[in-house]
Amino acid sequence: MLSEALRTSFQSDDRVTIVTADILRFRLPNVPYKVLGNIPFNRTAAIVRRLAQADAPPQDAYIVVQREAAERFAGGPFSRETLSSLLLKPWWQVEIARRFRRTDFDPPPSVDAVALWLARRTRPLVERSQAADYRRFIRTCFGRDGHSIRRCLRSQFTRTQIHRLSRDLRFDPSGPASSLTFDQWLGLFRFRMLRPDSG
Repeated sequence: MLSEALRTSFQSDDRVTIVTADILRFRLPNVPYKVLGNIPFNRTAAIVRRLAQADAPPQDAYIVVQREAAERFAGGPFSRETLSSLLLKPWWQVEIARRFRRTDFDPPPSVDAVALWLARRTRPLVERSQAADYRRFIRTCFGRDGHSIRRCLRSQFTRTQIHRLSRDLRFDPSGPASSLTFDQWLGLFRFRMLRPDSG
């Protein structure tokens, strides 16, 4: 078992503790820490949520995941933004740090793997007091397959406001919601929170 081999390798180093546990149940440290790991691909979403939403999240994490999953969490500029990427980015910088060859692994996987990097922002782009509002805004407006940006936003803004926002934030309101960048979504949310009836 790999954990036993590690215990043997580090038995004389009191700075290292080897723990065999399920990351989804393991009590994360309450001191500054980092995460590095080659995780089970079928648990990627659950593990990312566990780390990102922990009471004491890591400073950053490098995890080896399937390329498609990494693109879903990283969004732009690696792929189009997704609900997953938009819900992470106000508090995390998310990047694909490295692309691996399948032959880098033994045995080689049947899918492409990359190193996904998540770094906790020292200054969040959305204040904690507005976190629930941001998540509600994104879930309400994003992901309506086949709907234009104009249609996705009309429950939040007037027609005139959408026209103005499309000009100021430089997007085509007739395009799909997935074509908006994170910065554009953030601009929309900030404008929404400035409205007298927000909250």
